[in-house]
Amino acid sequence: MRATWAIFKRELAASFYTPLAYVILVVFLLWNGGTFVLLLQQFAANPEISGTRGPLQLLFGGSILYFLPILLFCPAITMRSFAEERRAGTLEALMTAPVRDVEVVLGKYFAAVTVYAAIWAPTALYALVIRKFGTVDWWTLASAYLGTMLLGAAFIALGILASAMARSQVTAFIIGFALTSGLFLAGLGKYVFESETQQALFSHLNQWEHMEEFAVGVVDTRRVVFYLSVVALALFQSVRVLEARKGVQ
Repeated sequence: MRATWAIFKRELAASFYTPLAYVILVVFLLWNGGTFVLLLQQFAANPEISGTRGPLQLLFGGSILYFLPILLFCPAITMRSFAEERRAGTLEALMTAPVRDVEVVLGKYFAAVTVYAAIWAPTALYALVIRKFGTVDWWTLASAYLGTMLLGAAFIALGILASAMARSQVTAFIIGFALTSGLFLAGLGKYVFESETQQALFSHLNQWEHMEEFAVGVVDTRRVVFYLSVVALALFQSVRVLEARKGVQ
């Protein structure tokens, strides 16, 4: 764990020493801020269209505007993790250091998750805006953030795997986006197939349905297990990719 902690600190510092993290933060906040304002305007003009869901519930998983930045920014956060080390020629030195491959992967993964959490942190101010003019269901808000963190954790794990496989940041981003969007689109099969068995299968993969549940305060342990399983599988495969590359070298 000491090696994981050292790599975590190194990776986190490197993330905020480059302008990419700040570009992601600014663009993400502008996107989410614009979405929130749009939802407030629509809610004020037509409160009946949202039913029992308020602006905060609609913000989390209510439209593609929620998922699109996550699909784009998770691969952007992780694309440099291994690809940049490989380009700079420092990956070999890191992999031959007295640390295990799993410690390297975990250190980089937790650093990327921390960056992801940091770009979401300012959005908590939206609750204060709502609180000024009405009431906030804090449990429901906590559930929505839990779902958001689980979704991001899974997508970031896939991004780490993409970076471990790629030789450049651009390739890592493309592969990462393909993996995350592929997982997202797979869940939409629920609305395509008519068989109950197929619908049940694709419902388990449906990110939209998952987040709609989290957004209204429903924490289904099946959803939690699903996201944690994606994380575990993606990180395991990342370790195997590094082991395979080390064997080739």
